[in-house]
Amino acid sequence: MNKTVKWTSAVLAAGVLLGGTGLIGGNSVLAATTGTKTVTQAVQQPSVVLKYKGQVLTQQGKIVDGNTMIPLTVLRDAFGLAIQYNSTTKTYSVSSDSVKLNMEVSDYGVSTDLNGYYIYSMTGNHEVKMINDRLYVPFKLLNDYLGVQGVYNPAQKSLELSKKVMNDIKITSVTLDKSNKNASIKVQYPKISGLTDEVQNTINAAFKKEAELFASESEKEASRRDGTIENKYDYSQTYVVTFNREGVLSIVVDQYGYSGGAHGGTMREGHTFSLKDGKKIELKDLLKAEPNYKQKLDKMLKESTKDIAFPESTGGLTDKPAFYVSESGLAIFYQQYEIAPYAAGIPTYTFNFSSILPKGTDPFASFK
Repeated sequence: MNKTVKWTSAVLAAGVLLGGTGLIGGNSVLAATTGTKTVTQAVQQPSVVLKYKGQVLTQQGKIVDGNTMIPLTVLRDAFGLAIQYNSTTKTYSVSSDSVKLNMEVSDYGVSTDLNGYYIYSMTGNHEVKMINDRLYVPFKLLNDYLGVQGVYNPAQKSLELSKKVMNDIKITSVTLDKSNKNASIKVQYPKISGLTDEVQNTINAAFKKEAELFASESEKEASRRDGTIENKYDYSQTYVVTFNREGVLSIVVDQYGYSGGAHGGTMREGHTFSLKDGKKIELKDLLKAEPNYKQKLDKMLKESTKDIAFPESTGGLTDKPAFYVSESGLAIFYQQYEIAPYAAGIPTYTFNFSSILPKGTDPFASFK
């Protein structure tokens, strides 16, 4: 069976799970999390003084269950980002460069997506909240996906916000709609511009090929549907940019499929490219400064996965580990059912580069 249709017996992924205290180990703040479930609304949350370009903002942040929450309006008033509202869907939207953050408000909470890619977190550190009739966005979400960084001053209980220096590229979405009487087939993939033709054509060709293959295999599988007894099948591909700095671009692609049964499932791919030459970056390219990186990662993964892995699974580093780069470091992930049961979703473990590489090593030095 082709890998893109294996998810017919799996479940929709729990989503991108990120952790760590910083990409390489600097002092940039990633909102502290306690690992406990967040609540829809809390009372008397501790306040955080917010600063931008050295000036104290009139609006304050809040600490909710260990997460630093930033008022959505700060993105408008300090960063100059426009906020849009769709009264029909009760959705607020804000865009930063190539990323559009959508927040749909309902009686059940706030559903959050980035360009159609839904962000989930078992710790709640990416969960947008409505607090006292105002929308608050976790600092971690802004740091991970919208190019916002911050330095926390514990003495002043203040968070100095600023913009990260991102790669000078543009990322747009291309949509393939191959829906027919048997299935809904909607495929999104990224298209890069702003680089030399040779480099961007190389990267774009890889994403286009992946998308077209998924659409083709979905059509083939859907053609075998028995319309007299089976519901319409459903296939979709979405993506999210997890890292876009330092001459490196990392994108996660999720391919979801439902072709009958109790539920569908998701296959995930991580793609990391050098913007110098368009070549795909492998794990060895990022960790070459540490000769024993395989042994280190294997030990770290076994320790991290021991509580969820199947008894017969070692949960260590595989021969071809799936990974991507995030603002928190290196994320290693496993497919659904690869090492753990259904409830684990797509197990993802993020390690700060400083925990793997020699002190002071820049994993991106050769890509700048």
